[in-house]
Amino acid sequence: MISPSQSTFWRVILGFTSLLAAFALADIFQLAEKLQVNPFASKTILGMLAFFALTIFLAGGALILTLTGHRQKIFSTLEVSTRLAGCFRFAAILAFLAILLAFPILYALPEFRQLFGGNGIRFFIFWLLALAGMNCLKTTRPSFTFAAALAAMLILQSAVNLAASYLPAITDYPFAMGWSETSRFYFPSLFFSEKIYGQNYPWPILHPSLHLLLTPPYWFEAPLWLHRAWQVGIRFLMVGLIAPALLSRFGRTRSRGLYWLAFVWIFVYLFTLPLYLHLPLMVFPLLWLFRAEDDRRTWILLFLTSVWAGLSRLNWYPMPGLILSVLWLLESGRRTKDEGQKAMVVELLKRFWRPAAWTVFGSLVAYVVSQLYISLSGNQPGDFFTSISSDLLWYRLWPNETYQLGVLPGILLLSLPLWALIAVKDSIVSRRWSEHRKLFDSVMFFAILLVLFVGGIFVSMKIGGGADLHNMDAYAVMLLIVAAYAFFRAEKPIPWQVVALLVLVPAWFAQQPSSGVARYAKATSQATLTAIQQRVDATEGQILFITQRHLIAMKMLEVVTLIPEYEREDLMEMAMANNVGYLERFEQDIVRQRFAVIVVDPLKFNLLGSDYAMGEENNAWARWVVKPVLCWYREDETFPADRVVIYVPREEGKDCPTVGD
Repeated sequence: MISPSQSTFWRVILGFTSLLAAFALADIFQLAEKLQVNPFASKTILGMLAFFALTIFLAGGALILTLTGHRQKIFSTLEVSTRLAGCFRFAAILAFLAILLAFPILYALPEFRQLFGGNGIRFFIFWLLALAGMNCLKTTRPSFTFAAALAAMLILQSAVNLAASYLPAITDYPFAMGWSETSRFYFPSLFFSEKIYGQNYPWPILHPSLHLLLTPPYWFEAPLWLHRAWQVGIRFLMVGLIAPALLSRFGRTRSRGLYWLAFVWIFVYLFTLPLYLHLPLMVFPLLWLFRAEDDRRTWILLFLTSVWAGLSRLNWYPMPGLILSVLWLLESGRRTKDEGQKAMVVELLKRFWRPAAWTVFGSLVAYVVSQLYISLSGNQPGDFFTSISSDLLWYRLWPNETYQLGVLPGILLLSLPLWALIAVKDSIVSRRWSEHRKLFDSVMFFAILLVLFVGGIFVSMKIGGGADLHNMDAYAVMLLIVAAYAFFRAEKPIPWQVVALLVLVPAWFAQQPSSGVARYAKATSQATLTAIQQRVDATEGQILFITQRHLIAMKMLEVVTLIPEYEREDLMEMAMANNVGYLERFEQDIVRQRFAVIVVDPLKFNLLGSDYAMGEENNAWARWVVKPVLCWYREDETFPADRVVIYVPREEGKDCPTVGD
């Protein structure tokens, strides 16, 4: 890296601190408006305003002084940690560890989040802690430059906050937390349905490979908290393995510290999407095992990873072939000079047809595997690939209530540092290559990334998507691979401005999730569970669990005959895709009141517009699921603390709700 000069570094730090404090100041006024209080009448808010205003004054004043003859005094004051390296080293280590944990601990407190939850305030606090950690690192390791210490602190702080944000999911709370959690427990159980339920049921329709990864806790009778711990742990493992696999392509890095910082940075980058945990199994094996000169190994790897792709998502089918293509283009034998036009044409044809053959073959294998799974799954073939027919919501490209950043600005921002890295490094296409090959390979890389980018945008715009950047995962992973080669094949230093982008952009994304502690009233939840069991024991007819099916799968409820149809995530998928056949079967069963009891979250028939988060998804659910159920069933028992309602047939017949009921 081309390090900034002392004056440039501290002027940038002071200016950036002032700017963040100004954004935080604006957030305070928005908070006061939200709380409907006079910001100058509340002592708490007035104190916050004073703190941020003082920061702007001090940082801005110091910045101005650095432009005068007093600059060396300012720099000396700011670099006081260089004079504390001896006697304060142990205290600096303890302070460094405390600072790393401070941000997730503070934002685990609901009261703190309420006051300091604005994006401007959050990042300002994150930044101040990073500056404090920078000084601790400098005290501990005087050989570090301030710029390197700050970069390391921001990366480590980001990783700690992201990891901490997943830990509250590990709890023994008996009911589902969030929309999809019960499905993530229930679908894996279907692969062992005869053992668990006493009879064979159809396998999962959605994401079979994901649910295969979540089956190990069913190998024995694991408690619910262990299922949750497994889901968190397997995510860390699967996503985390991409970093060492990618770094293994470059042998020994220039320093151990650089290796570990790169490892943590990759972790942060992938978790900010967030990356689906079943995608890495078609990524890290290729990164670890591919050898450009070993065709046999390549075809075996392609076949195995394409099998996994076929059990995953439709837009991932070409991913193994494309990864192998990029790796081969980057690493295959290099010519040192042109050998005539004919030889050049033959060479370029090879460089096109081999990647094309891998991509086509891998996609075909994935398709055949998907068809084989469909035929063996026990489901209706028309229940698969429903997203193909679902609506496109193009407004979610831009900032909206579902995703405030918008998918297009979000992915462009996340991609910006890597594209900047690629742009300033011409080493991704070696200088020893011919000009024709440089141009050809550059076009191939760009075309592959463009295809994955457009595909990710298309999937993100489907109803049910666009709430974050996870549907851009294939593009993001491929861009990471290409950028890593640009970084580690560096033939000239990287400008500090690019390194600043590489650190600050992921840090901005990484500071947004909050940690916390899952709290619940155990006595209340146990009473709910007991009441549901009593209802099960007293019911002679069929009981449909639209949600909370993990209670059956994990034997938390006894003597329950599972109705495999109409699980909530399946119902939602079919409603969004307007799968008429599936939805008509559901409606017919509801109309004839097939079920003596329905267990589900509270249902309310309410139609929303696109100015509400997930408005279209809510409307699909309301029209196709909520309305039929409420027409023919009524609430019988409600457990608001655990968001569970028991519905029973209406004795008086059909009575449909109106909007808002």
